Amino acid sequence: MAKSHTILIFSLFFILLLVSGIFSLCTGSVSIPPERVFAILFAKGESFSLQEINIIMQIRLPRLIMAFLLGGALSLSGFLLQTYFQNPIAGPYVLGIS
Repeated sequence: MAKSHTILIFSLFFILLLVSGIFSLCTGSVSIPPERVFAILFAKGESFSLQEINIIMQIRLPRLIMAFLLGGALSLSGFLLQTYFQNPIAGPYVLGIS
């Protein structure tokens, strides 16, 4: 029972991560519809404006990837601090690295 509950929660969080990533790629000062974003990312034979391609490939996608990597690195560092000190509420103030 507990394992299926954990899988369900992680699945919901993963879906939320994907939806927020798609939302991040579509919104901004220049709004680009999701189907157009997917077509640009997967290079379907349609012609696109150079502006849309640059916005997606040089601004929004690198920012999204770096946000995912930074979030993972922060969670891993928190996990390592809690494991090292064997304290479930240990934070960066324990070592003075805040």
